[in-house]
Amino acid sequence: MTSGIIKIASQSPTEGWNPVQGESFTSLLNSNDALSQDEKELLRLETTKILSDCIDPAEGANTNTGLVIGYVQSGKTLSFTGLTALARDNKFQLVILLAGTTNNLVEQSYDRIRSDLEIDTNRQWKLFSTQQKGFQTSELERVQSELTKWQRGNPRARTVLIICMKQHQHIDNLAKLLSKLDLKDVPTLIVDDEGDQAGINTKAKKNEQSTTYARILALRERFPEHSYVLYTATPQAPLLISRIDTLSPDFGMVLTPGEQYVGGQDFFSPVGQKTYIETILASEVPDPLNPPVKPPKSLLAAMREFFVGVAIGLLEGQDRKGKNRSMMIHPAVPKNDHLMFMRWVKQTKEDWCVILEDAAHPRHEELMREFRDSTSGLLKTYSCGYTFDEIAECLLEAVEATAIQELNTREKSRIPSIDWKGEYSWILIGGIGLDRGFTVEGLTVSYMPRSTGVGNADNIQQRARFFGYKRGYLGLCRIYLTSENIDAFTDYVRHEESIRASIRRHLEEGKTLKDWRRTYFLDQKLKPTRSSVVLLEMYQSKGKGGWIAPAHPHEDSEILAENRETANAILRDFDMPEYREPGWNAKQAIPAFSDSIRLADFLPYFGRLRYKWPDDNMEHTSLMLMLDRLVAEEPNATCSFYAFSGPWSGVDAIRSLNDEQPAKIKNLFQGSNARTNYPGARALISQSDVTFQLHRYNLQTNDGRRTLRDVPVFAVHFPDELIERVWIER
Repeated sequence: MTSGIIKIASQSPTEGWNPVQGESFTSLLNSNDALSQDEKELLRLETTKILSDCIDPAEGANTNTGLVIGYVQSGKTLSFTGLTALARDNKFQLVILLAGTTNNLVEQSYDRIRSDLEIDTNRQWKLFSTQQKGFQTSELERVQSELTKWQRGNPRARTVLIICMKQHQHIDNLAKLLSKLDLKDVPTLIVDDEGDQAGINTKAKKNEQSTTYARILALRERFPEHSYVLYTATPQAPLLISRIDTLSPDFGMVLTPGEQYVGGQDFFSPVGQKTYIETILASEVPDPLNPPVKPPKSLLAAMREFFVGVAIGLLEGQDRKGKNRSMMIHPAVPKNDHLMFMRWVKQTKEDWCVILEDAAHPRHEELMREFRDSTSGLLKTYSCGYTFDEIAECLLEAVEATAIQELNTREKSRIPSIDWKGEYSWILIGGIGLDRGFTVEGLTVSYMPRSTGVGNADNIQQRARFFGYKRGYLGLCRIYLTSENIDAFTDYVRHEESIRASIRRHLEEGKTLKDWRRTYFLDQKLKPTRSSVVLLEMYQSKGKGGWIAPAHPHEDSEILAENRETANAILRDFDMPEYREPGWNAKQAIPAFSDSIRLADFLPYFGRLRYKWPDDNMEHTSLMLMLDRLVAEEPNATCSFYAFSGPWSGVDAIRSLNDEQPAKIKNLFQGSNARTNYPGARALISQSDVTFQLHRYNLQTNDGRRTLRDVPVFAVHFPDELIERVWIER
């Protein structure tokens, strides 16, 4: 690969420095009433640690890259806003935020930073945006003015803060303008929001640079002294690019969500699924070749639940407290689908307003009965002191006052922004506009009749706009998904925490993210991220239940001796009597068997096994990862173990090797025998637990000239419900 394609990362400092908390960060903490004292302390500790891993502004030219991992909708914006404030306190003169790839995301970030840093009421910041060509030569002169103040030691020098859309033309223009300044001694922080999106090189496998990636490299080259910090909830892409890529992280942090955060564990645990998740039937997903003429029943049910929640909020006075209630409809990407749902929602709203206003309407009784049923379901999960009759009094207002907005560029060149302060309740309909990064305020009901697409796990997880700080009104939340999406979210959520825990432990041991071995548990229908950015070679384990055995366990005499000793230790240390069934002969009898060994006790022995061939080693590593997870989830889980007869037990057992290179064992499993009622070794399994079999043979080469004596072969059987596919870095 040519040096022009991957920008090699600079060396990061081996030890961090000690940032100090000053006026800016203290002010941000004090002004945030939504955080408890414990949450403020956690924000302080995590932000200080992130900045301490960034370059030391007192040491001169140096660069490094970091990765901060949060959860979807968990407060990553507050973290990087806090990092921005702390950077000012520690003499960083310039902060650049690469915000979203759409106008509404950039504007959302701009408004949040302006509010959190109280920019309108202090003179600590000089804020710029690249939106609407808002950063040109005149703004550059103002930047130069502030940098000059810094260099003169003026205590009133303001920190320059530039919000830039993560789009190649915006980044290119910014880089070209900044190239006119002398930035040699300007400590700079560059924050890449949604750092796994857009900026990663999607043409790396072609020895080329994707446009936005190239522009980011050019921007970074303007700053001899800077840290580049990527923020994301889905870190797969930044962790699977080449380690020598400049965007491959040197350091990292796994953020801790606040007390009120509601995430995947709440919604997609077995209890959460029964409580909050509703299934959209396949027959209710619009067929683009045969579009439906009326809205699906599940959409109407979702709208009723949403309006009941809005009515409850009105009774509670949530509208007067500046809060919001929202419903998100997230069909497929094509705008025609958005338009279809938009028309359904508007027509339904109009119809229901007419019916609710007229008690004599022929459909009034039926509609009120449906709303009563929806209310009954919600009040099982949300505690309030209101009866249905009281809620019903507010239903007309709830429906009538709800704003409906399509979030796409069908009618305009820009995705519209939402005036959250202007209206209390909203129904939002869109695709990309409702995707990663966008915060839907007060979201209670989500309706997502779309497929999982190509199965990129990070994209699927980023659609989870229904996660967030909503513990106080969790009982009003309902999520409507196809069964395909329910399975995908359940699988991803189940394994996301193991990745975070692994990274967190690794970092707490003082290691760098460069050293962390990339490992992902995923359903066989999913892959970690888009294949175009993956440059690390990944091994994929078997994704279905059944037998797994090493292909070449007989290679290398030293390893063979060690594995033989491991087999002997198992037979010595566990109490396992003989097992046979009526009719079996001496060779078919199992000299040592148990179906009650604790898996946790057995794993240390199984973990000692080694193999010469890389694929056997990778397969064994993936088995250990899966088995470790089973033990973590169920510490008292048991397994079955069969030690078949062979040279170790005085029984002549011979197998031959085939003529492949490297050779494999022919017929590892002893076959069935109807005459003796022997079912065959493959059939000797537990239906509910993991089964281990130890086969020991004298192996003859294909030409019969050489015999390897007493070769132990461990085979493992997983029931379908216990198997998991592991992606692991070679």
